[in-house]
Amino acid sequence: MRAIGIILTGGKNEQLGQLAAGRAVAAMPIASSYRAIDFTMSNMANSGIQKVGVVTQYNSRSLIDHLSSAKWWDLGRKYGGLFIFSPYLIRDNFLWYRGTADALYQNISFLKRSNEPYVIIAPGSHIYKIDYAKLLTYHIEQEADITLVCKQLEESNCSNYTVVQMDEKKRIIHLEDKPLDPLTNVISMGIYVIQRTLLIRLLETISSEDRFDLVNDLLIRYRKKLKMMGYL
Repeated sequence: MRAIGIILTGGKNEQLGQLAAGRAVAAMPIASSYRAIDFTMSNMANSGIQKVGVVTQYNSRSLIDHLSSAKWWDLGRKYGGLFIFSPYLIRDNFLWYRGTADALYQNISFLKRSNEPYVIIAPGSHIYKIDYAKLLTYHIEQEADITLVCKQLEESNCSNYTVVQMDEKKRIIHLEDKPLDPLTNVISMGIYVIQRTLLIRLLETISSEDRFDLVNDLLIRYRKKLKMMGYL
């Protein structure tokens, strides 16, 4: 596949209580023998993605232990493979990830060393099934700069999500993060496709301006400048 995968495992989530106590949400047990991240990992492996980077931060030990056997997803290969990234402390870097965009920027060398032209970014805590190969084909056919996977909710209260408004051709014309008065009931799933070199350029730009959030500082800020498409 012509894309690498990056899985963001997120920080602490107090809403889940004891289910996520002492562990990353992505490591939360599902049906006793699975972890939440298994669904995203399986989606990527089944879609033909051969190189996956997992960005960890909060209480990542159990998650790293779980991922230690990459052969589960056929990622223990000579070319490609599974890469796990945690915040590291050096003289010029003494902070944890300050946001989702910063988490990507601190691991930008992974993007620069890769040869695949596209990047698929996905959360590691969601339970879903998707064919990323079809998503990538859609992204290329639409000649999009960034494609967001979206979902239409049945409930009208979408204030806890990034709300998406699209035109009749599914081009995104408005994005708002956790709005008090949502314009639609279509939300972003936190899954994105973007050209690798474009992502590198955008991350370097917003990082130089001390901006750290993927949604507010990149997607919303550049929505009018870039062609963003929704994938339902």
